Amino acid sequence: MSEDKNSFRVFIIGAGFSVPAGLPTAVELYKEVRTRIERNHGQETKFHRSLYEYIEYRKRADGVEVSIDNIDLEHFMTFLDIEHFLWLEGSDTISEHGNSAQMFIKRYIGQVIHERTPAPDALPQAYYDFAKQLQATDLVITLNYDVILERALEFVGKAYRLFPYRYKSVSQYSNTIDDSLEEVKILKLHGSLDWFSNKQYLSGVEAFKKQGVDGAPNDPIFNSGDRYGAYPLVDGLRSEEDPLNNVYRLRHIDDFYSNASPPGIPLILSPSYMKIVYATPFIDFWHGLGQVGGGHFGLNIIGFSLPEHDDYLKVTLFKMAQNYQEVNWDFEMLDKLKDFIKVVDFRTNAKGRDELRSCYKFFDDDKSEFFYDGFSSEAVDFLFSYRRKA
Repeated sequence: MSEDKNSFRVFIIGAGFSVPAGLPTAVELYKEVRTRIERNHGQETKFHRSLYEYIEYRKRADGVEVSIDNIDLEHFMTFLDIEHFLWLEGSDTISEHGNSAQMFIKRYIGQVIHERTPAPDALPQAYYDFAKQLQATDLVITLNYDVILERALEFVGKAYRLFPYRYKSVSQYSNTIDDSLEEVKILKLHGSLDWFSNKQYLSGVEAFKKQGVDGAPNDPIFNSGDRYGAYPLVDGLRSEEDPLNNVYRLRHIDDFYSNASPPGIPLILSPSYMKIVYATPFIDFWHGLGQVGGGHFGLNIIGFSLPEHDDYLKVTLFKMAQNYQEVNWDFEMLDKLKDFIKVVDFRTNAKGRDELRSCYKFFDDDKSEFFYDGFSSEAVDFLFSYRRKA
């Protein structure tokens, strides 16, 4: 394996990265979420009302019979996202997290994933192997809500940050980047189960002031005596307008999700086809991604098969791959060539492998390699061993 300090690699991580650790698939998530909602709140909820509206919609608009037991979570969440984003339900649209059904779902998605996440010292060995090989010049882009990578990095003692840049100075027109710290950079494009926004709480504080009311509104995280150990996602100098200023992580996430009904809504984008319209809190994560690849030595995709409906990700990956394959491909930098694009996924037969290759048809055949046995220590060997020689 490589210990090259000048690695400059990009890793794009999808659900297939976390499945070997025991995390649930989308099908499992729906069943678990529905079970928990019914156990804690019964079957006469706005979540259930939305389910039956969705079932009726699919029947009458699409001619498709759907039962409550076999809902496609992503399609259902798309229905809810459209409903919320366009304010179709009027007053049931006041929360940044979505309408009532969406808030139910996000609470329990966070809880289910958290409960299925192994303790930091109980992860499969592949995650520690992966974390040890990451370098401060690497960029990890993850589409997952879980904290597996963070736990693995902390366990092996490797520093990381969850935002694009640190700054030496900020001004109205430009900021000066501070790159003095050696940290793996992780961008969680869809949010995280341990992230929470204080925007709604601050709005409540302002409303209290305008009404001349002393104190602050009740809030399970931001006005709870620091029960869950909320601390800012970012640190150091930031512009006042930076939306990441409103994002907090919880130190005591175990305590938070140990509640039968989690008392707050994690800052995650809905698992829907429309999630991009809610990307505002993380919009800085996307800035400049279309220019990534030209100066990197590695481009790696783990457990992400580029679903057809995720066009925003397809456009981004296409641009990265184009930069990677077309800029300096045969030019030696730091005494080495760019490595092949590497894709790790779990495909057991020829049909599945052909489908995966079709998803990435914009990868040149002579500039890419595929590993079909899923994420494992063997996959880590594949990812971190240079296969092109200068």
